[in-house]
Amino acid sequence: MTVDTYAVCPCGSGKKIKFCKCSNSVGELDRVLKMVEGGQVVPALDRLSKVLAEHPDAAWALAVRGRLLLDLREYDSLTENAERFIRLQPSNPLALTQKAAALLFKGNVDEANDALLEALTESGRDVDSFVLDVGSVLAFSLAQGGEFLTARVYATLAMMAQGYEGGQTAMQVLRQLNSAPTISQMLKAVPKSTPRPADASWGERYDEAAGLLRSNKVMLAQSKFDSLRRTVPNEPAILTGLLTCAIWRGDEKGQSELLLKLSGCESLSFDERVRYLAMSALTQPEMPQLAIKILELKADIDQVDTVEMAFTADSRFVALPADMLAGMRASEDDIPPRAGFQILDRDKPGTDGLPPADQIPEAIGMVFVYGRQTDRAARVEVQDIRERDLDEVRSRVSAALGGNVTLVQGDGEPMPLLVAAQPAIAMVRFQAKPTEAEKLQSEITRARMPRAIASLSLGILGGASLIDVAGDDSKLLQRTALVRIIEHYDAIASRGEEILADVRKLAGIDALPVLKLTEHETETVDNEDLNRVDPSELDGEALIYLLQRAQQISATPAIRRFAARLIETDLPEEQRPAKLLAYMSLVNVATNAEDAIAKLDSAKAFAEQHSYSTANLLLSEISLRLSIGDGEGFQVALQQITAKHGKDPETMARLQQLLMQFGLIRPDGSPRSGQKGPAMAGAPAPASSSGLWTPDSPSPAASAKGDSGGSKLWIPGMD
Repeated sequence: MTVDTYAVCPCGSGKKIKFCKCSNSVGELDRVLKMVEGGQVVPALDRLSKVLAEHPDAAWALAVRGRLLLDLREYDSLTENAERFIRLQPSNPLALTQKAAALLFKGNVDEANDALLEALTESGRDVDSFVLDVGSVLAFSLAQGGEFLTARVYATLAMMAQGYEGGQTAMQVLRQLNSAPTISQMLKAVPKSTPRPADASWGERYDEAAGLLRSNKVMLAQSKFDSLRRTVPNEPAILTGLLTCAIWRGDEKGQSELLLKLSGCESLSFDERVRYLAMSALTQPEMPQLAIKILELKADIDQVDTVEMAFTADSRFVALPADMLAGMRASEDDIPPRAGFQILDRDKPGTDGLPPADQIPEAIGMVFVYGRQTDRAARVEVQDIRERDLDEVRSRVSAALGGNVTLVQGDGEPMPLLVAAQPAIAMVRFQAKPTEAEKLQSEITRARMPRAIASLSLGILGGASLIDVAGDDSKLLQRTALVRIIEHYDAIASRGEEILADVRKLAGIDALPVLKLTEHETETVDNEDLNRVDPSELDGEALIYLLQRAQQISATPAIRRFAARLIETDLPEEQRPAKLLAYMSLVNVATNAEDAIAKLDSAKAFAEQHSYSTANLLLSEISLRLSIGDGEGFQVALQQITAKHGKDPETMARLQQLLMQFGLIRPDGSPRSGQKGPAMAGAPAPASSSGLWTPDSPSPAASAKGDSGGSKLWIPGMD
């Protein structure tokens, strides 16, 4: 082929082929690329090996070979290729990226990050697509490992790169980071740099470091910021520059220390210092400042059957189902417990129907019974014990064991704030309708969560609780930071403003003021401030924009506020369909099924009034009614969608898929065995016959340790 000698060489050196050392061998490139395009990857690799044997300095061949080996997941060969590439061109960004990819896929995420930073330093502003590809995969690995800010900067780099068409992985990472209700809103944006003083004597040096950072030369910028810090130790502008470097480097400990340092800068406002202190706790590895101490008790036993019977007979113990216990093992080789029980903080109510909320017991520990194994005696393990409950749990377990067993105390895994904040409602059987149980669940959460949160002894408060330090002015910064952390977890804020208001009252902290924005300010409001925005004076366009932003970052209070206001607002005809978006937003964040169905009814009425399709609304209603066991409502919705949209193949295909997911019909559309037809197939049992979870009913999906959503009053079918 005729090579354009003035084209940029594919080796990644940035030089034109005419002036690159690859000029005497790059003529083979066209042949190799045709092989690859034709699916002849192995022959292409063979040809590249021959080229490299004849031309050891053919860096372009190493660049292409590395991409092919990565696609084939030949990570050992990729490592060898990268090492050879780096020996040939030590500062080549593609060579360094190959090294990063090899390290990443071998699980060395930190080393991969360092190598990719070197590649970015050598790339400058013009970053090769291969570097962005590997950066996107690195972002995914970092997000999975909980390094949210570092994952965000790499994903954002790929998303913002001009001309880059491979941003799907980066987009997926950002979507997951933004939508997770268990990630604080404070971690859903990279902290902004503080501007330097205009008259600073070190301003020129700072501008040089900031310029290097903007050009992705992170390591060089780090050196200059470090030098500046030695000159001006407590300058916020320099500290935020170092913070950005620490984020790029994936140095969570460094991020936490710098944020803590910023929280002590008295030149900043109190609210800024609070935010930095909160973020310091959130970015610290494992977040020890936001976790409570958990204890465990263990004891060897002789008579396993006798112990199981004693726990079963005790009114303060509730048995866990066998299928739940089967999943309670660290690996497939481990032996699951023979039996498991929740330890209750009060006696089980003596009623079949739902008792008052204050009579529902909570779990104060979990006890598991293990049989004799080849290398271990039969034993009892008691887990998830909080310090405040230790004496009672020890007393209850000892009494059940007959008092002749020695319980050995140890430390368990610390319990994160989000889990500890949820009332640990016990799995006790009651006869009730699902909607009634759901209301009771909300009532219990509303009544108990504020004090549960305010009573947690946390490291950020020096081992005290919000209630303990409510009147301590010396802890004002710390308790304000903790309250802000709680407010910015959507998993908590979505439960209702009343809960947050009670927490603030118990902590002696005022709420942040409401924000009044103009239409021009809507694009500049920070993520963590969306829940404070007053939408009453905003027009339709601003409301639509803010609603979409709130949905992207799972800011539930903001979603409710913006959607409700959008429904009330008179919109021009071209914007009117946005009201359907608002209705569905309210359905998705409804606090209970009845509220969601009421919103769906309003949405259907609006759609019919303006001749919009109701297909999506009816599909949502069918799914919702199935999930809550409303057999009658399910059949009505099914009849409506069949009558109104039965001739729409796309809607019917989605309906069939939905019914398959619920196990009502087979893939061919026929009803499951024993059913009379799709309208009746697998219809939920009447609500009056269902009860809260019992040992002989289907077990809940959540594990015994609970998840970020907290415990629930389990009803068959809710899982």
